[in-house]
Amino acid sequence: MKKITTLLTIFLLASCVSPSDSSSSILDSISSETPTSEPLVLPNLVFSKLITGIASRNNVIEIYNASSLTVELTDIRIDFYSNGSLEVTASIPLVGMIDANDYYIIGSANQTIENLDVSFDLTYQSGSLPYNGNDYLALMYEDLPIDVLGYLGSDLDYSKNVTMIRLGTLDQYQANPIYQDDQFIRYIPDYFQSLGNDNHQIKTFDQLYAGPQLEDRYKALPYVEPGTTTTGGGGAVITYNSSVADGDTAFFSAGNGFPGGSVRYYYINTPEVDGSYTNAEPWGYVASKYHKEYIMANKQSSTFYVQSIPGGALKEVNNRNLGLIWVNGQLAQFLIIREGLSENVGLSYGPSDLALTDRDVPYLTFLRFAEHQAKLNGWGTKGYPIMETGEKSPDWNYQAQGGLGALATTNPVWFPHIELPW
Repeated sequence: MKKITTLLTIFLLASCVSPSDSSSSILDSISSETPTSEPLVLPNLVFSKLITGIASRNNVIEIYNASSLTVELTDIRIDFYSNGSLEVTASIPLVGMIDANDYYIIGSANQTIENLDVSFDLTYQSGSLPYNGNDYLALMYEDLPIDVLGYLGSDLDYSKNVTMIRLGTLDQYQANPIYQDDQFIRYIPDYFQSLGNDNHQIKTFDQLYAGPQLEDRYKALPYVEPGTTTTGGGGAVITYNSSVADGDTAFFSAGNGFPGGSVRYYYINTPEVDGSYTNAEPWGYVASKYHKEYIMANKQSSTFYVQSIPGGALKEVNNRNLGLIWVNGQLAQFLIIREGLSENVGLSYGPSDLALTDRDVPYLTFLRFAEHQAKLNGWGTKGYPIMETGEKSPDWNYQAQGGLGALATTNPVWFPHIELPW
């Protein structure tokens, strides 16, 4: 980054856009072009990684120059809007320059990771970098945003306990003054080895949409945490499926610490079918059909693993086993979420979530991504009536009971949107 090559000059060809008034959002500072003005040429600088450290002193920001020219950083800064503020609470002016297709790393002088500061291009001297996972960050040229992270005016935790890495390959990086959460992949926290390089393994839409893989290391872990009888050790045990109850519960054989019996699928909650204590809901029989007739269709030729939740309970409140189910290398929970057949998964990453990873990406990241795509597509429970043009459940009569709806059939005609890879 420190080698000087051809410079990208930031310039305004005619009159400069005037700043917005204080009551407007930061994006309002970009006003419409007039017949006598040309748009401002802004560099293609992006937030490529954001580490919200387990300890805030280890917060790190990485910027990537996705252009073919060196950018001089005069008049470029990062503005911080803390905890939902609509006003700038801190700013860090950038210094020096950043070479074409290179990284610029910002960290704190009080960081505690050995040799981490060697990678810094800018060392912040006023304490920890001023964000904690729910703040809005704007990479600015004068009064104009180049790229942003987070939600202005909101204190939603979007980067707490994770490392955010931009989705895509380096040649696909594009600055955007409007934050798009699905353009970032949430990796494990404090992923410092990713800084200043492109060596992380999960990068693309296709990789995320294929779902997580079961790493061999989990097959070597115990199913039950040693010294306990009620806590999961995270181990994955080979098993056999005997039957399916509904969309999120099935029965499996015992072995290697797994007691066998009913398994309630961790992370998901599919709509109900009629039962002793439940009434049918839209998509309930579709979810059950997908589970029985597709995911578990070839029991004799399929390979099944049940995985416990590391540090989590082995049983749920109804005394069913609680776990993750892998079928032919695919996480069943992911497949069900991808079709839009479960309630929303959680947004926060707890210790168990961060202990369940594929190539340093938590399973929860894959699940959230699949869920987001189902919402965009209007599939399953993410369709009608949430999305007016979305799918309607073929097991439901939406006009019955004066519009309250009622079960139409227990054997709906339905086919998956995405073919299973076996």
